[in-house]
Amino acid sequence: MSDVVPSLSRADSPCAIAHAAMALYPPAERGVPRLLCLSENATYRIDLPGGGHRVLRVHRPGYHDATEIRSELAWLDSLHDAGLQVPRPICAMDGERLHHVGTAGMPGRHVVMFDWIDGVEPTPDIDPGSFARLGRITAHLHRHSRAWDRPRDFRRKAWTHATMVGPDAAWGQWQAAHGLDEGARDTVAHAMARAGAELAAYGEDAARFGLIHADLRLANLLIAGERTHIIDFDDCGFSWFMQDLAAALSFFEDHPRMPHWVTHWLRGYETVSHVGDADISVLPALITQRRVQLLAWGASHAHTEQVRSLGPDWNARCVTLCRDYLDGRLARRVGA
Repeated sequence: MSDVVPSLSRADSPCAIAHAAMALYPPAERGVPRLLCLSENATYRIDLPGGGHRVLRVHRPGYHDATEIRSELAWLDSLHDAGLQVPRPICAMDGERLHHVGTAGMPGRHVVMFDWIDGVEPTPDIDPGSFARLGRITAHLHRHSRAWDRPRDFRRKAWTHATMVGPDAAWGQWQAAHGLDEGARDTVAHAMARAGAELAAYGEDAARFGLIHADLRLANLLIAGERTHIIDFDDCGFSWFMQDLAAALSFFEDHPRMPHWVTHWLRGYETVSHVGDADISVLPALITQRRVQLLAWGASHAHTEQVRSLGPDWNARCVTLCRDYLDGRLARRVGA
């Protein structure tokens, strides 16, 4: 896991809920919550009294309901049973993994505790071989997804063109991004219209569209020696299988090494499952669409350190990527 940052005040809502949640678990599973990450959810490291750690996720309100979260946990259970190394939810004293915890004067939030996975979050200097391992792991996820008989009450979000970059997109409106003049808006709009048309032609049949992780960016990987671990299935949902490759490039779609990452990811994926010509051809549309989805996310999170760390030219580079997609340069970079 990444370095621990100081705990928030007990008066802060997610921190107060994290402390209150400890009472749900057996004494051996209780510890002092220490904030690891505060983004959409609040994620805490729990140092166990007998040694070792756990991870406590305090869900943001209004994003997933209990059925959606239980569906995520059901997929993790099935992936684990199939031999894949994924985070494992921990049962509380009542035998349940999901709880709704509130404190006096504060709205409640869903909480889930997971086991700890050792590893280091990669940087853009990641060894391309790690992307080959990621491609192989992702192919195993997809193979499981295609074959899995999901529970009848299984429900997760669908990540389509409309829900990613449309007027009612789940992460906000890209048009609200700072610094976009009329020309920039026209470029992005044109790119999204073309991407939407390409994806409509590509289609959503079961061979191309299904249950995926949907957020396999560097922050959701842990590297431990020669092993690459996938964490944080909070955004898992239904989308194009190749969307998992687009998401793996998140925030670094215009990085000079991006073509090498794509090549190695595909090489690893092909050791398990076939990638067809149509899958390759649609990658520029998926990559550009994901970047514009992140542009929208950045507009609604402009106050956060994560968005500020992207730099003052990141939005302008989003427009450049859209232009490269429209001009065919992005396709040449990824070999589409």
